[in-house]
Amino acid sequence: MSAVEGFHDLLFEMSNEYRYGILLKLQDGSMRIADLTRQTGLTTTEVRRHVSRLLEIGLVFRNSEGFYRLTPYGDTSLIICQEFMFLAANSEYFKDHRLSQIPIPFQKQMGELLESGHLKDAINFFHQMEALIGEAQDRVLMIVDQFPINALSTIVESIERDIEFKFIEPRERIVDPDLEALTSDETQTLTRARSRPLVQQRMVNEVHVYMVASESRAILAFPTTDGQFDYKGFMATDDRSLTWCRSLFNHLWYAAEQRVDTPATQVQRGRILPQRGARDRIVVEGQWRPDVDAQAIQDAVDNYDEVILKGSFNIGSSTVFINRNTVIRGEGRVNDIPTTIITKKGWKFPFHTQEFLFVVLGNDTDVTIENIHFNNFNDTCIWNAEGNSSKILNNRITLSSPSGHGVSLGDWGDVVVGITSGGPSRIKGGFPGGVLIEGNYLDFAETPAWAGYIDRKGLEKNPDYRPNLLDHENCIGIGILLNRNLGKVIVRRNVIRNMSSKGIQIQDNWSTSDILITGNKIFSEVFGSYAYSNPNAGFGILAQSSLNTTLAGNRVEITDNEIVCQKINYCGIGVNGPSIYREGAGKFSECIVSGNKIHLDDGTSGIHIRKSDKTRVVDNVISGRVYYGIQLSGISEREGLNLEACDNIVERNDLGDLEIKDPDEYSDSHVDGRMFTGSEGRSVTAHAWLNKHTRGNVIMLKENETVIDEGTDNTIAHERRQG
Repeated sequence: MSAVEGFHDLLFEMSNEYRYGILLKLQDGSMRIADLTRQTGLTTTEVRRHVSRLLEIGLVFRNSEGFYRLTPYGDTSLIICQEFMFLAANSEYFKDHRLSQIPIPFQKQMGELLESGHLKDAINFFHQMEALIGEAQDRVLMIVDQFPINALSTIVESIERDIEFKFIEPRERIVDPDLEALTSDETQTLTRARSRPLVQQRMVNEVHVYMVASESRAILAFPTTDGQFDYKGFMATDDRSLTWCRSLFNHLWYAAEQRVDTPATQVQRGRILPQRGARDRIVVEGQWRPDVDAQAIQDAVDNYDEVILKGSFNIGSSTVFINRNTVIRGEGRVNDIPTTIITKKGWKFPFHTQEFLFVVLGNDTDVTIENIHFNNFNDTCIWNAEGNSSKILNNRITLSSPSGHGVSLGDWGDVVVGITSGGPSRIKGGFPGGVLIEGNYLDFAETPAWAGYIDRKGLEKNPDYRPNLLDHENCIGIGILLNRNLGKVIVRRNVIRNMSSKGIQIQDNWSTSDILITGNKIFSEVFGSYAYSNPNAGFGILAQSSLNTTLAGNRVEITDNEIVCQKINYCGIGVNGPSIYREGAGKFSECIVSGNKIHLDDGTSGIHIRKSDKTRVVDNVISGRVYYGIQLSGISEREGLNLEACDNIVERNDLGDLEIKDPDEYSDSHVDGRMFTGSEGRSVTAHAWLNKHTRGNVIMLKENETVIDEGTDNTIAHERRQG
């Protein structure tokens, strides 16, 4: 039998209402002929004849006890028939409404909507929508062709009840004609509704289904054959229908892009005309009003090539997205501090999703952010995510204290970042044309009390003390984070203060990137966070080839920086190989650490090269008190990766003013080959330590400086102290 013949036979047999009814009865459980006769009202002869036909094409079978039941073929056929039943039951609607542009898997599951009711006019449709939003207890999901102005007050009231909203809207918003009739207060209400933290927005090129769904109800409509919505459709309250609606929304949500508003358009006599085009330059003055300032900045960067910000701006909990070629600059400086201030506030702490103040996210864009004082934010101040090139120049990024900030990662702590620069995802890099981060001032503990003077009743002086990150006792503060960059990155002449984790962190950059960290001043008076269970309280600069992704092979140069860390257990500069052990992960192609001045009042090591090869550590000055001046270490091979520290060169470094701490109770209790070396609970300290997983390194020290070499084929040489 051909596939076509089998298909026709199936449709023929199931088209008979009695045979179809018997199949539905058997869907509830197996039955004998007598049971079917009693429940269908047919004669025994008729039941036997219909069952015989169903047996013949394999929709049912008879077991040894005389019971009939559905075969898998019969069971699946009934499920698929539900799609036809839904379409047939609503044939008049689908004569002039199309669903052909929603994803095919959802078209094939339209039978899930079989229990939904029909909404036959737009008035009832919008009435049901307002009732649904007003009764929502947790979340409302919306796919709309334009913002539903008629439900604005209900949406705002629901947001005030902490109801979360997710919108999917067209990329090019069409302004509803009713907008022209809005009062200024209503316009501000609309702006607030779109910019509240409980409102998330994403965009698609076109909307092919109109949907509003809560936890208990959903309404949906499909476009007419000319692509317009007449707001006639269906209402669902049963679990199967609601599951279909939520699944479709989630599918479209994750395929959509973050809402980045383009200039609004106005429909006029069938033509779409821009309300206004891009201009050369605009000056925007802050009003210190969250309902105005965020939208004013967003409108300016959406429409002008140069945006001058003047005065003080309070953007509430909003985020400004930059997706076109723009220079955004503050007006004026006093005592070398920008006079333009932008504050973000009003979020609920703790929170578990990333939040930003400025986001640079555009294709092939060139963006400059310059001379602005950002004096409060929640998670990351500037996320420099995607574009051709960017410059972040002469800004001031400060927090009065680190408390109550950061995306919360449970036991890992609350992560707060001043500037993040790099690609938007693990598979997408950013800025092939380069990044320049220069002349910025960052301080995460600007209030003097927080800048290291608040104690933990003496616990902070105990090297074994670790802050309780789960209870928000400390945040993981990172000044500048560079990851997933594609091109040249220069981080130059910045001042970075009071980062509890890393002043500058480099990780997971593409092999094409070339990163230069030079002339920066990094100071920390705050206690370290021991981020991610690291034995070091924090780092001045940490470079890691592969931390979260299988990217490796880029070049890094760390030169002429000044690092001063006053609290216990800090490391000056760390260079790490991969911490992710999968194919594609690897080490830096080249790393140079030169000309840096490092002072640690009570540190672990001045410079630590770990699982990294061919790093040149030259002409650095290390002073203060540490257990090890320069440390080289590796670990054993994992997943086929060589994780030794090999062929590194260490020479001409000045350790003359460095005091090597004597072994103590702390070092004796942590002899593990990574933190400290030694045996039988007795540690050993030195100017340089190479652990047993080092090979082929060249170390040049002064003749009075001590070295511990536990590796293989390392070359240790002494040079005379000059002068």
